[in-house]
Amino acid sequence: MVRENSPSVRVVELDALRGIAAVAVMAYHYTTRYTEQIGHAGGMPLDLLAGKYGVQLFFLISGFVIFMTLERTRTAMDFVVSRFSRLFPAYWAALALTSLVVYSIGLPLQQLSLHDWALNLTMCQEFLGGEHLDGSYWTLQIELFFYAQMLLWYMLGLLKRIHWIIAGWLVLAAIEGLCEKNGWHFSYVLRELLILRFIPFFAMGILFYRLRQNPDEWRLNATMIGLCLLAIAVGERPVFLLVGTVCCAIFIAFTLGWLRFLNVRFFAWLGTLSYSLYLIHQAIGFAVIYRLEQLGVPSLAACGAAVAVAFALAMLLSHGVERPAMRWIRSEWKRRGMRLETA
Repeated sequence: MVRENSPSVRVVELDALRGIAAVAVMAYHYTTRYTEQIGHAGGMPLDLLAGKYGVQLFFLISGFVIFMTLERTRTAMDFVVSRFSRLFPAYWAALALTSLVVYSIGLPLQQLSLHDWALNLTMCQEFLGGEHLDGSYWTLQIELFFYAQMLLWYMLGLLKRIHWIIAGWLVLAAIEGLCEKNGWHFSYVLRELLILRFIPFFAMGILFYRLRQNPDEWRLNATMIGLCLLAIAVGERPVFLLVGTVCCAIFIAFTLGWLRFLNVRFFAWLGTLSYSLYLIHQAIGFAVIYRLEQLGVPSLAACGAAVAVAFALAMLLSHGVERPAMRWIRSEWKRRGMRLETA
């Protein structure tokens, strides 16, 4: 049993929530989103719009996990290597696999110019003016910019002042939202780099981590979680306040230990697949659904086949690239550090 304060600990309930959120997003894409973008040949009896908001739950989980990781990180480069090994090998492999499918049996609207495809290698293609090869990739840039911000605060030694940082985020998020609603100008670069449309969700994840680790300061953290919801209410459409409230309810249940039922093998397995499943499902799934429906396969059956293909490819990606590459990069980095220490 790994001790809870060990740097290598994984919180299985959060991994399980990642997996559930990935499945929810996939269900939304194969039903509602496909209907919006392409249209199911035989119609789609299901509308799973709520699944799209699994993304906001991802952001809370990232806030929680990244703050926890940085509290246990020795150096900035340790964090960089850890995040690079976690994100990029699997992403580049998923990009290659998705390209193979999209440019062979995919729809013409899925196929990018060489310039935009090359921008996808950076994970910041939207900020650089490019299109996403897979529509799900838009969240990866947001995650990457959040990691960069948190690394900056870590390097400046300001994580102990995280409540002040969050307060600044919330003020800027509310201002940006008011500008958007009223047609006033707000800096695009500032909005995107500080991910102001999503930062209250990351902030709530950080605050729930603090709430869990420091029960004595629960009043401060609970108050600031309320301010996060207020910033969402001021700056975003009403549906996002509801989403934020539901995400808070889930994290309250997690903090109180009410989600321990998720600590079982199936949900642990689903959690390990969540990143690969998220990377691989949309563009490939759309191509599978389209081709099967063109052959007369009913829409629900085509969606079921796409789910099976997505899970099969996610297992291949997870076991064949994501985990081996992560282990190898981290072990090489650790070995290099040990050589330098003994030199």
